[in-house]
Amino acid sequence: MAELQMTALLRPVAALTDRDLLWLSRHGRTGAADSDRLDLARVTCGRGVASDAGGHVRVHFGASGEGEAISEQVRYGVPEGPVVSGVGMRLRLRGWDKISYIAIGHTEDGTYHHAKATHPVQGAWFDLALGFRDLAWGWRNGWSRHEDRRVTDVRFYIKGVPGPDAGCDLGEVWLWREAEDPEAVFGPDFPVPGAVQEALCDYQKAYFPDYDRLARAFMTEGKCPLAGNALLDWPTDAARPPRLGENGTFQYSWHSLHPAVLLILLAQDTGAVAPLMAARGVVSDWLARSYDKPDPNVKYAWYDHGVAERVFALIMLYAQGQKHGFDARIMARLRRAIHRHGQLLASEIFYAGHQPVRYHNHAWFQDLALMTIGLAFPGWACADHWIDTALARITDQFEKLIVRDGRFAVFAENSIGYHLGIARLVANIGTFAELSGRETEIAAFSEGLAAFSQLMRYPDGKRTPGQGDTFRLANRQEGDPTGRRPYAAPEVAILPRAGYAVARANHEGRPFMLAFFATSRASTHKHADNLSFTLYLDGVEWLVDPSFHSHEYENPMPAYLRGPDAHNAFVMPGAHYDIVPGLASLLGEQNADGFRFSGEHRAVASLRFRRSITGSKHALDLEISDRLEWNEAVGTPGGARLMLHCGEGVEVDRHERGLDLSHPASPLILRLTLPEGSAARLWHGQEEHPVRGIAGQGFLQSAPITTIEITAAEADRIDWRLQAIEAEVRGKGHTGS
Repeated sequence: MAELQMTALLRPVAALTDRDLLWLSRHGRTGAADSDRLDLARVTCGRGVASDAGGHVRVHFGASGEGEAISEQVRYGVPEGPVVSGVGMRLRLRGWDKISYIAIGHTEDGTYHHAKATHPVQGAWFDLALGFRDLAWGWRNGWSRHEDRRVTDVRFYIKGVPGPDAGCDLGEVWLWREAEDPEAVFGPDFPVPGAVQEALCDYQKAYFPDYDRLARAFMTEGKCPLAGNALLDWPTDAARPPRLGENGTFQYSWHSLHPAVLLILLAQDTGAVAPLMAARGVVSDWLARSYDKPDPNVKYAWYDHGVAERVFALIMLYAQGQKHGFDARIMARLRRAIHRHGQLLASEIFYAGHQPVRYHNHAWFQDLALMTIGLAFPGWACADHWIDTALARITDQFEKLIVRDGRFAVFAENSIGYHLGIARLVANIGTFAELSGRETEIAAFSEGLAAFSQLMRYPDGKRTPGQGDTFRLANRQEGDPTGRRPYAAPEVAILPRAGYAVARANHEGRPFMLAFFATSRASTHKHADNLSFTLYLDGVEWLVDPSFHSHEYENPMPAYLRGPDAHNAFVMPGAHYDIVPGLASLLGEQNADGFRFSGEHRAVASLRFRRSITGSKHALDLEISDRLEWNEAVGTPGGARLMLHCGEGVEVDRHERGLDLSHPASPLILRLTLPEGSAARLWHGQEEHPVRGIAGQGFLQSAPITTIEITAAEADRIDWRLQAIEAEVRGKGHTGS
């Protein structure tokens, strides 16, 4: 035991600095005097082959021969069988075509006790540590209480589809025992730095711009304020608002402790103690009901993004507790909860734990929260390691999910709304990274994201297209006065890597903006909107992306808004549209007078859709060509439609060659000239069988619009024209509605 204790003192493991270790057994390849050597004879790996690679043990499994998923393991024997609080390994994975999950644990009575991690990295070393008292253990094991155990092996498990060189490298193995009451981890209780408090406050105010009204509704009316500006009735005899279970957003926001955040912001603004005490009550109640004992709503009580948001609330309350002299018990309770949350966020087992992929914006919030804990509690032994872990992960995330295209940087998750939010998030991450004193590239990412945000704003400087899971602002009856200021000069931006093309120009002194989409870098927040476009002119959004309604995608309205029929494109109604990456592409060219955008997609099996848009930089006059190609072996498809969706207040009249679009706020007409033999059907506000003529306008909010469904004379093509004309020209050939 004394030898193990000396090992812990002389060779601390960075991944275990969050623990008050009584002793540590560390098996490594360095051969240093203060480290137990990683003994190749203790390594067993099933059908794999283990060999000494100098600095580590190399394990080779190779391909399965069938291209199917297999399960493999690496077991490190521990014949002395010590009683320990946790086990871990330092690993590197390589050569796997796909990994379903990995796991770390030990064998006891013939049973593998373990916890899974679903999104491991390949080609880089990482630490996979599991404490039996950790939240990660409970989260993966039904909150069963697994105290210190006698361990005779440390076992790593992997399930996936192997390539020819599939295997793993084993660098170190750890076993440890930690104190029952690890106060030594916390160090001096320094005040949370003022700069960290200020950055957190700015972050929350940007997230909740209406925080004052929401918090006052709690104080004066007893309403429960949640994300999306929701105010739920909360009877005094109810532990929770009765409507909380209506949707995932309410539940996520509740378990993120957003009501407490809003109350703390109000207390900081007003200097009043009452909102702060109300926030303390909300947090204390949540700790009693959902932390001290398992919450039946496991998904949202421990949702990856929600855990990160909850950490921000806990730190904000802790800082206020220091300022106002909260009692020692509540401060110790908050400190312990923050520490346990930090362990969870740092764990590979929990990272992006609710997402289908590792590279996802929810992981960014986890990284920011982990870094914030390190900055807020610099006296903790784990502070620097957590900051370094967060920055390493977030840099990797940015490289995968932010597409650099010229001077622009674009969030890859197919949503202008999320891009704007991510741009703010990256700027916030940059602020916290600066507080860490580390040098990073985050500022460069932030500048590129801001440039794209500006590019995608309509001429009013506020609104954007409703692409993907994006809330959009509706047209006003009077239009946007600031949206009538002409551009100083035409601008055309073509971003083939990101899948966007934008034309900003003027029509007789009135600004217009065309945005064309073929985004296919990720499936998150993706709608079936390939080759769709939106059009803004003279203070009005004439052709819109109808946005989204909620994340309950199985419900009729969200399903419609996410599907192909709700976009300005040539579509095959009823067909299955795939949203996996790599199915759409976009190109473009421009000269002094005009531009041409072209794109294609293969989201429907055996079909290829093509679209080109040719336009002028001096007038709104677009020539649009849509084509559909198919695999002859499958047969000729039928039923393709050109779908167009008008903004609020846009009226549609027929003329002899097509349709005229008008809006009371503009003297201009948008004329659609269609091929002879085309037929147009108008829909307005139909919410079922099928859903048509609906636009989302915010969380669980929608409004009727006019949808145009055009059947072309030829099944596989339609060439049409869209031009702005003066209202007095409209009378020529007008046939009424």
